[in-house]
Amino acid sequence: MALATDLANGRWHDLLVQLGIEPHLLTGRHAPCPACGGRDRFRFDDKGGRGTFFCSHCGAGDGFKLLSLVKDWSFRKAAQEIEHLCGTMPARTPTPERSDSAGLEGCRRVWRDTKAATDGDPVHLYLRRRTAIDHVPSVIRSHPRLAYRYDDGSVTLHPAMVAKVTDASGRGCAIHRTYLTAEGNKASVPTVKKVLGNMPASSAIRLFDARCTLGIAEGVETALSASIHFGVPVWSAVSAGGMEKWTPPEGVERVIVFGDNDTNGVGQAASWSLAKRLIAKGMDVDVKIPEMCGDWNDQLRRRV
Repeated sequence: MALATDLANGRWHDLLVQLGIEPHLLTGRHAPCPACGGRDRFRFDDKGGRGTFFCSHCGAGDGFKLLSLVKDWSFRKAAQEIEHLCGTMPARTPTPERSDSAGLEGCRRVWRDTKAATDGDPVHLYLRRRTAIDHVPSVIRSHPRLAYRYDDGSVTLHPAMVAKVTDASGRGCAIHRTYLTAEGNKASVPTVKKVLGNMPASSAIRLFDARCTLGIAEGVETALSASIHFGVPVWSAVSAGGMEKWTPPEGVERVIVFGDNDTNGVGQAASWSLAKRLIAKGMDVDVKIPEMCGDWNDQLRRRV
């Protein structure tokens, strides 16, 4: 694996194209995900020449993970293919890692233009309709006219729900955006939910203060719904991939993993993978997955 990693560094764009991934998906802009097919939810950023990517459904990873998702290969199989292919390609100078400062500054600009969600505004209407909550957590704010940029360069403006994502130390690292209508419905755009910034391992939207028992779920609505249903604070890891890499902060003694019941098994696999890792560290862990297909927000909405 180490040999394949060294050989592939700085060459991932060409390698992925050679292995069948379309070049227009690897431009660094939002594009359809070659793994799950979601429109405009995938971005190939190739940090440090490692073939890194982010998908709002599949999560984040490097070139080996991308190949394992797209090709249904094991990591060993992906490494073998890379080693073989690198032997037939000319060497390429590795690209330097891009600075995260531009992404963080973009997050700050958007956040500065937000305000607290108030009764009757699009964010409050949306969350009230989806989760029946009365109070919107302070890490979720309302943007009156957030730009949505299309692949052709055109821009439309929409109300938006903006949530702060923090890293393991509690520092802001990204924002999660949900585009809405003035009436609190999802906006008619290709990708309603987008992440700006970078999400290292253990990043989450900290919807509530942590207690000795803390829950973790994928989406914001799912986390809020699980909190209402089970009466515990729940954070959002944004995606299945984010949840799988999450670690609770110090002081948490028990973790409840609120997994999604996905038809493709992604949510369940991420939930049990996280549980296994935390149990190995000696933590008390419980996994709760809805009986019916969907997530805990779907479960809550069926009840009401």
